[in-house]
Amino acid sequence: MLKIGHALLMGALHAAYDDTTGPLPPQYRSGQNDRYLTDLAVDDIEADQDFMAPQVFPRVDVQRDRGSYTVWDRGSLLKPEFRDHAYGDRPNIAHVKQDEGDYKVFHRSLERVITPNDRANARNPLQPEEDAALYLAGQARLDLDLRFIDKALRVDAGWGFHYQGVDSNPNQAADTPEFLQFDQPGATPGRLVRGRSQRMKLMTGRRPNVAVLGADVYAAMVFNEDIVDRVKYVQEGVADRNLIARYLDVDRVLVADGAYNKALEGLGDDFQYRVDPKAMLLTYAAPRPSRTQPSGGYMFVWSNLYEQFEGDQERIADTLALLRRGYDDRSGVRWVQAHTAATFNVVAPDLGMIFSDVVEQSAADW
Repeated sequence: MLKIGHALLMGALHAAYDDTTGPLPPQYRSGQNDRYLTDLAVDDIEADQDFMAPQVFPRVDVQRDRGSYTVWDRGSLLKPEFRDHAYGDRPNIAHVKQDEGDYKVFHRSLERVITPNDRANARNPLQPEEDAALYLAGQARLDLDLRFIDKALRVDAGWGFHYQGVDSNPNQAADTPEFLQFDQPGATPGRLVRGRSQRMKLMTGRRPNVAVLGADVYAAMVFNEDIVDRVKYVQEGVADRNLIARYLDVDRVLVADGAYNKALEGLGDDFQYRVDPKAMLLTYAAPRPSRTQPSGGYMFVWSNLYEQFEGDQERIADTLALLRRGYDDRSGVRWVQAHTAATFNVVAPDLGMIFSDVVEQSAADW
């Protein structure tokens, strides 16, 4: 009965915890990992559609903060390696000529303090911790996304293919780096993307399965003449992400319209999109991520970092942030911390295509 009461009063997540101690376990002065707050942050992270990183670069757990991974290029992805096998001989060893890259995971953290005044003004005794956990989870997502974008969604990220949009008369040569911008009359985004996808398939054996569209790119595609003409008989309103995914022949379309304040502390606000709103990325994300499986990129997560902390231990199994709470007897305040340990690397440059200046106009100028 007590567990049911917790679920009704404080939310379903509380029902999973020991009733003898309440939904939050006993608190150590030095701080401890907190499963309830971590689970609360997990739910918040999974519900955030602006969070790009784990949707584009599959997660690979690692046991150390640095190590190596296989680097794939177009020459090795399709090279036949089987050889004749004479009786008694050993088979040919696969991938003996593969290159290796290095990853380095960074442990990052942020703390929020809870004052006695916060507690006194709360509607329920756990609200200050919950509010702090949600705030820190949002900050963790923002930090991870900005670091991911810096590694993956830039022209100089190291992708094997870069294409540039022009407002008229693009070069028609084979595999030209130019294409007609999607908001120009006569533009056919589906034909362009499918053609570039076929080129990736020719050189790597894999098609892109994820398309990341900048905010202005997505806004332009919704009203593109070619798309509107194709969907007007099958869908009411405007094209949605699922329909655009079918139009481009990819599994998923992600819209990178998340924003942040780029201004340094003490300066005036400078609100910007996290991703260039006129950019687009096509990439292949491995369905079974591993350091020895080709993928456009990977997110390496140092999964056992937190074993060094005191208190109840748990790994960050299905999330990217661990929440800890504690009490500082010197200042008389309680605190909640968020910790992350992840890094991002392009591991197969030829499994990514970056497009710049995909549209001419900004949707904000319409």
